[in-house]
Amino acid sequence: MKGPISIPLFALLILSASSVAQSAAQLPNAPSSRIAPTASGDVTGNAQQAADAPSSPASTDSSSAQPSRANTNRFRLNQKFGYYMTETYLNPGALTAPAVRAGIRMAKPPGKGATQYPPEWRQGAEAFGRNYGDAIAERVSFQTARFVTGAMMREDPRYMPSGSQNVFGRSVHALGFSFIDHSDSGHPMPAFSNFVGAAAGGFVGNAYLPVGFTDVTHAGQRAALQFGFFAAGNLFREFAPQMPRPVRTFFMLVAR
Repeated sequence: MKGPISIPLFALLILSASSVAQSAAQLPNAPSSRIAPTASGDVTGNAQQAADAPSSPASTDSSSAQPSRANTNRFRLNQKFGYYMTETYLNPGALTAPAVRAGIRMAKPPGKGATQYPPEWRQGAEAFGRNYGDAIAERVSFQTARFVTGAMMREDPRYMPSGSQNVFGRSVHALGFSFIDHSDSGHPMPAFSNFVGAAAGGFVGNAYLPVGFTDVTHAGQRAALQFGFFAAGNLFREFAPQMPRPVRTFFMLVAR
């Protein structure tokens, strides 16, 4: 009798053990026994930490979203071309500023005595037309060379205002931005486009200016003057938001 009874009893024990094992496999892992039990006062703190924890990996990986936002903020080539067109042609200063420069050039011609501008560059409507054309040629050459160089070097042509409230600090920033500006990705870089543009604006006159003003020395002087004008323009861009509207408009018409 013992044999027949013991066999069903043994089978029943095996089935019970397997069902218990399956139930244990479906339960979550218990905390490690090495963690000391917390007091009842710590339960709310643990619950708050659990509530503050991110619910999904997507919310924790904020760095993956940063490049996409940076790419959308980049100044693309078509935007650079639009900026170039606006700064060079599509503004009132494109017509008025060269006229002011031509008048100043006729009132105080370059050179002295025998090396001064000849009469056809100093007197009459024809002289004004020559100087006006020269001012436009310098402007277009500067902006065009600046645009092409900036597109090749991936340089952002826009001025970035200072975050300082100090007048001296803002002035230093504006002047320094003429030498060090930003790349398309927002990193500081040498302002290659400003130097190339100034050189183009200075040397373009060698094709048509009077004899004696087409050498490297005079071209270099004109390039340095062109760069100085651009640096002064950065000062204007920095402080223009605080200027009265009539003053800001006047400077944009005569010096842009």
